[in-house]
Amino acid sequence: MPLSEARRKMQMVFQDSFASLNPRLTVEASIAFAPIVHGLERKQAIERARSLLARVGLEPSRFAARYPHELSGGQRQRVNIARALALRPRVVILDESVSALDKSVEAQVLNLLLDLKEEFKLTYLFISHDLNVVRYMSDRVMVMYLGRIAELGPAEAIFGNASHPYTRALLSAMPSMDPDHRTMEPPLAGDPPNPIDLPPGCRFRPRCAFAEELCGRVDPLPGAPAAGGHLAACHMALPGSGHTRAPAKAA
Repeated sequence: MPLSEARRKMQMVFQDSFASLNPRLTVEASIAFAPIVHGLERKQAIERARSLLARVGLEPSRFAARYPHELSGGQRQRVNIARALALRPRVVILDESVSALDKSVEAQVLNLLLDLKEEFKLTYLFISHDLNVVRYMSDRVMVMYLGRIAELGPAEAIFGNASHPYTRALLSAMPSMDPDHRTMEPPLAGDPPNPIDLPPGCRFRPRCAFAEELCGRVDPLPGAPAAGGHLAACHMALPGSGHTRAPAKAA
């Protein structure tokens, strides 16, 4: 596939809704810009921009001629979503796309994203530190630690039966309204190691309460089979790895 075609099929929505829009372009011009660059006639690009504005809940007659500074944060993020859809992509990368919004606006934008996903048959790569948002949005979840996959699998399996100790620590840190499920102690101790000078073996070992001598020698490969049908880069999830908590290897 030519690089220009690949770029058209993959678009991105950034975290900072204001910085990612050109302050000198109107909303309409920002959305129409990429289609024009890719060869669409200006009139058709403007029509597509107005159609997408309406689809993301911004009346074109009111918002098309406005500039980014005249919009709220939620409105600007809707413009960014419309702009990402202007080239009719297959994949949309959303990098902390709702973290800067207040909760009521965040909920509106998340529901909009789910509706657009269904309508336009999109695949989302949704990057977030908010685990409640991840659970709401995702079919599959990838947990990263220091640039390496720690755990990967269906959202239900990750949230219901996490295998990696880092994933379990993240889940235990989620706020709860239930007074019987308060977090009284920090789920992790210590600091992450220097990413430039990583320790030998498992990179999570310095902070792991279950680390053994094996963990300091052998770096567990992402994709170790774990219970529940998902994958974890942890010796405890790998049958027969030699860790005392690992399941027995099947005969």
